[in-house]
Amino acid sequence: MAALLVAGPVAALAAPESGDLTLAAVNDDFAAALPVGALPYENVQDLSAATAEEGEPTSCFGSTRTVWYSYTPTTTGMVTAGTGPDYPGIAVYTGSSLDSLTEVFCRPLYGYAPVTFEARAGTTYLFRTGADFAEQVTFRLDVAPDPEVDFSAPGYEPSEFDTVSFWPSVHDPAGLGIASYRWEFGDGTTSDEQFPRHRFAADGDYTVRLTAWTVDGRSASAGRPVVVRTHDVSIDRLSVPSTARVGQTVGVGVDLRNTRYAENVEVRLYRSGPFGYEQVGVGTQPVPVKAAGRSATFSFDYTVTADDRTAGKITFRAVAAVLQNRDALPADNELLSTPVRVS
Repeated sequence: MAALLVAGPVAALAAPESGDLTLAAVNDDFAAALPVGALPYENVQDLSAATAEEGEPTSCFGSTRTVWYSYTPTTTGMVTAGTGPDYPGIAVYTGSSLDSLTEVFCRPLYGYAPVTFEARAGTTYLFRTGADFAEQVTFRLDVAPDPEVDFSAPGYEPSEFDTVSFWPSVHDPAGLGIASYRWEFGDGTTSDEQFPRHRFAADGDYTVRLTAWTVDGRSASAGRPVVVRTHDVSIDRLSVPSTARVGQTVGVGVDLRNTRYAENVEVRLYRSGPFGYEQVGVGTQPVPVKAAGRSATFSFDYTVTADDRTAGKITFRAVAAVLQNRDALPADNELLSTPVRVS
């Protein structure tokens, strides 16, 4: 018994018994084009016994194995046709007979990209698809999908001093391409650049949104939160005595200014030596937010050595670091003292 091909949204293939003949696809000829109903539509046909009928156009691809479909939309809109496997050719026509066809669109063999075009309401479109080396072909027709839109946001909390770069990840599955971009940064500003760079004027929680349009007007959007926090401490003053003597323990005070957020801060104290600065102390403590003009003090003790007397003076260097966050302006986290004369 020969295999039977069933027309419909999905055509099922009964496996032929050994020695049986395979029937040609039910839509092997132009006149037998399978009508496409509601979208999305998918149909499988066996190409192993299909043939190209006499007078069939070749358009951008020729094949000895082809099948036909017809589609008459009730509304005007963009549609996308494709095949599985994706290497068979697809040609789209209008017309009522083989000798009166007008080509609308054509994808060659191994063209891979989907066939996307505007289907006008009430117009009948004929689809020819096939490939000599395909045993089966799955034909698909659907409304053209919206573009796929995403983008990368910074993986850290930027500060109001940072210029942030945004990178889109946008794809048009219908294959026509992206025409334009629109960025909304959540602070009232926008950009039409593909790869914008933006600086937020103040700390806050912002939703950045990207909208992309295809060349035929389809669009989609994606949004991501961006948290802007400006962490910044600075060393205002390094207090040391003007003179000291060998064996004397002197006090060194490091005054830190912090007007933004409560921070855990580490301060390292160094003293000058013949081979550069050597660390002589380290301290860690919470630094609360204080009004402008007020500071938090880190206190250190240092005992003057004979090497200091040989040098004749000591210069102290303090370096502060915010522990749990990124300091927005690290350049003001370091300060040198006035020289301390040693006798």
